[in-house]
Amino acid sequence: MFYRLLLCLSLLCAFSFPVHAQTEIGRVHVDPSPYPSLAELVKRSDLIVIASVSGAHQLYPTGRAIPQGKIVNYTQSLQVKTTIKGTSSRRLTVISTGVEPLPDASSPLNLQYPGPLSEGNYLLFLRKVRGSQLYSTAGLWQGVYPIYQGKTIALSNLGFTELNQLSQDEVVRKITAISR
Repeated sequence: MFYRLLLCLSLLCAFSFPVHAQTEIGRVHVDPSPYPSLAELVKRSDLIVIASVSGAHQLYPTGRAIPQGKIVNYTQSLQVKTTIKGTSSRRLTVISTGVEPLPDASSPLNLQYPGPLSEGNYLLFLRKVRGSQLYSTAGLWQGVYPIYQGKTIALSNLGFTELNQLSQDEVVRKITAISR
């Protein structure tokens, strides 16, 4: 009797939940398009969050290569601390494109193929990857602002200087003002 009940419950669960096609992460194309202004970055981002990023990442071959190595996609988990724009769960998965082997930090390849984020806290501008539960940073590096000693850092020649050296409260006020 118990096994029959277990079988019925298993079948009921199998038919109650829709089966979604698994995203082929190696085939996902991360949009590298830059944004002309901070206002446009804010407007076009699906989520703006302050999050803690784990340094751990998973690698997915894309089947593409350049002379310096293989182009790969990475996924990383992040824990959302504050959602500034959009609706977010506490855990998100971010996808990025990079090169294996990873180039030196000073390599110009990192501008086009940023690879995984280092462990730490960030202000992130994210875009939903169509047909998946994944997010990518908006405008590649334009959507990434490390937080160091409680203040944001706008990456030199990559981020918007209006977001440099802001506290969390100042970031929220600035983005809220731009969103109006």
